[in-house]
Formats: sequence, structure tokens, C-alpha cells
Amino acid sequence: MRVSAPKDGVARLFTLLCWVLALVGLTLTATTANHPNGAHQHETVLLLGILVAYLVADSSQIHVNVRQHVLSVALTDLPLVVGLLLLDHRWLLAARLLSAGAVFVLQRRAISKSAFNLCLFTAEIGLGSLLLDLLPITDAATPGQWVATYLMVLVVGSVVALVIGLAIRLLGTHLAARDLVVLLVSGWGSALLGTTLALIALLVLGTSIAGLALLTVLFVVAAFSHRAYGRLLRRHTDLGQLFGFTQTVGAAQTTDDVVTTLRERARALLRAESAVLLRLDDDPPPLLPDVGDAALIVARDTRDPRLRAWLSATGFKDALVVPLHDQGRVFGVLQVSNRTDQTSTFGFEDLRLLQTLAAHAELIWDKGKLVDQLRFDAHHDSLTGLGNRTHFRLALDGRLAAHVGSVTAAGAAVLLLDLDRFKEVNDTLGHPVGDHLLRRVAERITELVPVGSVVARLGGDEFAVLLPDGGEDGVEVARAVRAGLSQPYLVQSTHLEVGASIGVAVLGEDGEDASTVLQHADVAMYAAKRLAQGVARYAAEDDRSSVDQLAMAGDLRRGLESGQVEMHLQPQSHPSGQPLGSFEALARWNHPTRGLVMPDDFIPLAEQTGLINQLTYVALRGALTACASWQSRWPDVGVAVNLSPRQLLDPELPPAVAALLQQHPVAPRLLTLEITEGSLLVDSTAAAGALAQLRGLGVRLSIDDFGTGYSALAYLQRLPIDELKIDKSFVLAMTTDDSARAIVRAIIDLAHTLGLSVVAEGVEDEAARALLAGFGCDLVQGYWLSPPLSPQALPDWLRQRQSGPAVLG
Repeated sequence: MRVSAPKDGVARLFTLLCWVLALVGLTLTATTANHPNGAHQHETVLLLGILVAYLVADSSQIHVNVRQHVLSVALTDLPLVVGLLLLDHRWLLAARLLSAGAVFVLQRRAISKSAFNLCLFTAEIGLGSLLLDLLPITDAATPGQWVATYLMVLVVGSVVALVIGLAIRLLGTHLAARDLVVLLVSGWGSALLGTTLALIALLVLGTSIAGLALLTVLFVVAAFSHRAYGRLLRRHTDLGQLFGFTQTVGAAQTTDDVVTTLRERARALLRAESAVLLRLDDDPPPLLPDVGDAALIVARDTRDPRLRAWLSATGFKDALVVPLHDQGRVFGVLQVSNRTDQTSTFGFEDLRLLQTLAAHAELIWDKGKLVDQLRFDAHHDSLTGLGNRTHFRLALDGRLAAHVGSVTAAGAAVLLLDLDRFKEVNDTLGHPVGDHLLRRVAERITELVPVGSVVARLGGDEFAVLLPDGGEDGVEVARAVRAGLSQPYLVQSTHLEVGASIGVAVLGEDGEDASTVLQHADVAMYAAKRLAQGVARYAAEDDRSSVDQLAMAGDLRRGLESGQVEMHLQPQSHPSGQPLGSFEALARWNHPTRGLVMPDDFIPLAEQTGLINQLTYVALRGALTACASWQSRWPDVGVAVNLSPRQLLDPELPPAVAALLQQHPVAPRLLTLEITEGSLLVDSTAAAGALAQLRGLGVRLSIDDFGTGYSALAYLQRLPIDELKIDKSFVLAMTTDDSARAIVRAIIDLAHTLGLSVVAEGVEDEAARALLAGFGCDLVQGYWLSPPLSPQALPDWLRQRQSGPAVLG
């Protein structure tokens, strides 16, 4: 039995639960790892059979829904019981984890889901090992031993079910008593069948190992019969829900009730994230696959280039599209998208089910009701209930037409609003949490703007407000809205904070048609974001700045591809000047017309334009290449590279770092990755997972600019950090400021107490160096030692140290 990956991320207590399960399981397995009856003479053959049995069982699961989670039930009790009685339990655990890992990789399961399930399997085998000793069970050859074996399996299954219930509860889903009963009994039938097969297998194997072939056939047949039963059970459940749908829709009093019921039941029946109704004659028309009026299955693995292009354009993972008819004419579609179950995609049975729902809806709706609802939907956002882009554009056109040449700054204005940090919330906590947050934001905007304002969601995390005529000044309203939106939101027991960047354009002054006004509001919004002002009124120079930024972004992309961005290296040494410890790699852009561009001028641009990953990999390659060049002379001198906060949320970062290390002759311990304290604020759990993977590669991890951000002792204990880097603002001030000096000394003492090394950056003179030496600082960095060195200057700097690193300083 396995629990599906939560959509709202992995909470801290969930991670702790995983660790506890793994620790308990490994401990129990290790302490009871001997064969109950001595090593079996055909242990290798048995081990292979157990592995195959687990693979077959994991490939023939029954999926049971509990709230928004999916439980997978499989016939894994057969290999569990046989393995506990005939194999070394450590080999049994290895076979279980290998089988599960292979299935998870093939099915592309989420990392959090896979980690929890692997820890759960470890605890399951450990508990089985313990019960095997306590009951005790030796050979399962007598009725008394059979009863004990059944008892062991039921106890293990019940404990596993309760742990799954605890995990679901920790993730914020309330479980009723009925849900707990489902958790407990959903796997009992499979457990009894698997245990019975296991007892038969033990009796056969006790006679001859040759019986393993017949047992394999029997188990494969049983496993796939189990899977077929699961499909039959699913069909029975679907029929029950379909019957309930017809009753509910038949009793509906309004069109809203019919549409709401259809959406909800379509989502539930098809295990989808979204179900919407779209009208074909909307202006603009809905974005649909270019395949005519046929009902469609758009699977995740579709090879049709038209369907793949449509999935890419809409952002869907998979979808079903069924036409809706009115008097023989297709006037709209029922569209279901994004299967919540990661183990499957939509198929023909799902399409037939959706067509049945659509057919029932067509019979029940009175003429005109669905058309009216679709017309409303065409102008409103289904998630928030606000007007959509079409609705806002019509309102803006109407306002401009009514006030041609008469709208002034004291009148109507457009506010264009984009949320800050929303993508991080969506990526780390999941789309359901992101959707909930968007609804809360929509409610708050509506409450904050003046009465009579038109509020719309234009898409994603972008909102627009059309203020009423003769109302308050647009900039002042925007500031009030931004201040109100910055207050925390309580979403599923989690306090979330998002900011907003707001652009203001005044009708008449900043444009006399809707397109111009919206474009200028958009320019102002990006100016507010770029300048970190929060709110900005449109200014003509912002247009020019936007063009410059766009051009510079193109230059940066070409510069990264052509090698214009190079690494300058600044050395770090002991405060005495010896020995040399490492170099920090600092990116410099040799622009063909602007000259040398410093990081502060292009790294924010890289983050805004999505080039930050490419820039980081360029930095890592350059740093590792430089480090490899001095390995023959200074094999213990490493290199440090800064990571952007966004990159801790990128699941591709750890494998990319591993690949780069394999491509360069540099030991992983010589690479230090520096992160800022702010990187840990968005989602410390996600950050901890990324850091653990990076640390697992053997690289060192450093907190950069320590003392200026989060500065919580908890994460220093919990995260796999090797080094603290004191922010240079404290180092520069400590020779004249007693408080700064005390802070520096306290950080060094704290780090050493926790077993961490310390680097002080910004060491510019002898006085600072001497103080740091007295405080016991491990490494210093700054112009006292050397400025950042270009690739051309680095060899000469190193050659000047003819005696090696002992004469630095």
C-alpha cells in the first residue's frame, strides 16, 4: 500500500516521519537479519524470484482514492512472507527497494512520493522481521504457524495503513472515521490472498526448488487477476458516481447548479485537476486542438505533433475534449485536463465516461441555459470569479468611448498588477495551494479598490483594475492595494506572503485606446518590478528602458553562448596569508560594446529572463576548469561558486552538478556552492532536499552573506552546511564599530561550536586581517590579499608564489 505524492509539498513533519520510518526499519532489519532457519541452499535463485515477484506485484496495483490522495494496493505480501522466512532480511530489503525504485523511475513518480514510499517499505520489512521473532514463526508448515503468519501480515498491514493516515493528516488533509476504515481494510483482501499464496509457496519450496517455476506462473496470473479486479472495482465505482450525477443534475434548479455539478463530477470521476465548459463562438475563440469536432484523448505520451503543440501552448499535461451539441450543432466542448494520478494518463474508458456525462447534461439542460452559462464563462475567470481579459477589455473600451478627450489624471486609471514570488509558491507547495492563494488575492483586491472599480484576472498571477471616474489618484490606490496584499495569507495552515508590482496608466494621458493604455500600464509594472519600487506610474523613458533591457537580454543570451561571460577568481587564505584555501569564482561579462559588465548589472537580468540556469552552468564549468588547472601544484585548493536562490527549487540542479564534476578532474570536496540566507525563506523543506542531494555528491555548502538575512540557528543545525561566510558589511565596519566587531566574533564562535568553518569577505587592510586572525577566522577574502583575477592574470599571480602557498600574503 502506498500513498500518492501530496500536491501541497512536503512539510517538515512529513520529512521527519520519513526519517523515523527509515531509521526504525533499518534498525529492526539489521538486528534481525539472520535467516530464521539457516541460509537456504538456493538463496540466489530465491532472491531473484522474490525480486521478480515484487516487480510483478508493483506493476499490477489497485488504486484506491482517499480524499485527494491515491492509495496503491498490490500483492506484495507473497514475496514479503517468503522472503522473511527464507532469505537474509537485508537481501529482502534490497530486493524490495530495488523493485520499487525501478517502478518509480519508469512511472516518473514525484521525488517526495518515492522517498516516503521507500522509507515505508523499509519500516514494513523491519516490523515484519520483529514480529517474525516475537510470535515466533519458523517454517509456516503447521496450521498454528499459518495463523501466526496471517496475524503478522495483518498487523504489519494495519500499522502501515495507520502510518499512511498519519502522513495524510500531517499534510493537512482531514480524515473522517470512514476514511480511516478505508485505509485499514483496503489492503486486507490483497494481504490475505498474498499470504495464502505465500504459504502455498513455502510448502512447495520445502519439497523442491523446481516448484518455483510453477509458483511464478501462479503468482503472475494472480497478480494480473488482481489488477483486472481493480479495474472492475473502478468501473463499479464510476457507475455509482454516474448514477449519483444523473440524480443530482435532474434535481438542479438553475443552470449554475447543472454546470457546477458537471464540473465537479467530471473532475472526481476522471481524477483531473480541471474541468471546464468552453463555447466555440466566443471572441476570442477558445484554444482547442486542431483536429475538427471529434472527441479527443490527448495523452501525456502522445506523438501527434498537433496535440503536443496544443499541450505546450495550454500548459496541460494531458486532457480529454468532448463536443457538446445543441439541436445537432456543436456549440461548445467539455474539457478535462491534468490527470492527478501520476501513474496513468487518460484513456478510452475515460473518454467514454466523459461522453456519457456530456450526453446526460445535454438531455437535462433546457434550451438556452448552457449557452447563457458559457457566455458568462467566456467573460469570467473560472478560478476566481473575476472578469477575464475579454471582460476587462470590453469595460475599458466602453469607458474610453464615453470619455473621448475628457479623461484626466483625476479620473479613471488602469492598474496592472503582477504577484511577486508566486511562482515559488506554486512550484514548492503545488498548484492547489497556488489556486487557493489566487482566490484569496482576488478577494483582497476587490476589497481594497474603490467601489465601482472593475477587477479582472488577466491570466496566471496577473490582475487588472479599472478605477471609476473621478475617483482617487491611481498611484495612491495602487500603493494601498500593494500594502494590503503584502499582509500574510493563511492557506491550509500555512502563512504565505507574496508581494506585488503595480503599474499605473491614466486614461487619456497615457493612451486613448485600450491597447495603448494596457501596454503602458504593462511597461510601468515592469519598471516597478525592475526598480524594486513596488508601484510606478507610466513614464515615456520607461519604454526606452524596456527596449534597452530587451536588447541587453538578447546580448546576454548570445554572450553566454559565445563565451563572453568568464570567471574572475578571488583567492581566500588563512589570515596569516598562508596557506591558500580556495578561490571564489565571480562572473564578469565582456560585452563587445559596453565593455566589462559587473554582476550587479546582469545577474538580476538573467533571473528575470530565465537565463540564470545557463549562467550558473557557465560559471560552474569555468570554475571547475580553472580548479583543474592548478591541481597538479596545489591539489587541496578548491573553488567556490554562487547559486541563485531560484536554483534551489530546480530539480535539475543536483544531476547537472554531478555531470559537470564527472567532466572535470576535480574532487567534489574542492567545489563549494554558496547560497544566501534568503534562499531558505521560500520553502526550507525544498531547500533542505536540494542541499542534501548536493551534499550527497560530496561538494561543500556555504551560507553567503551570513548575518544579513534569515539568521535562524535552527537551519544551521538541520541543513548540511559546511561553512559560513560573514557579510562584508560587518567586516568593513568592525575596525571602527564595536557592535560590528562583536557580531563578527560571535559568528566565528558560533560556527566553530557547530563544527563549521568561517570565511570573512571584504578584508581590505591589515587592521581587519589582524582582528580576524585573533578571532580564529579560518579564511579571509578581500583586496588585502588580492582583487578578483581574470583568467589571463591568474597564472602570473600563481607563479609569483614560487614557494607554493606558504608565502602568500
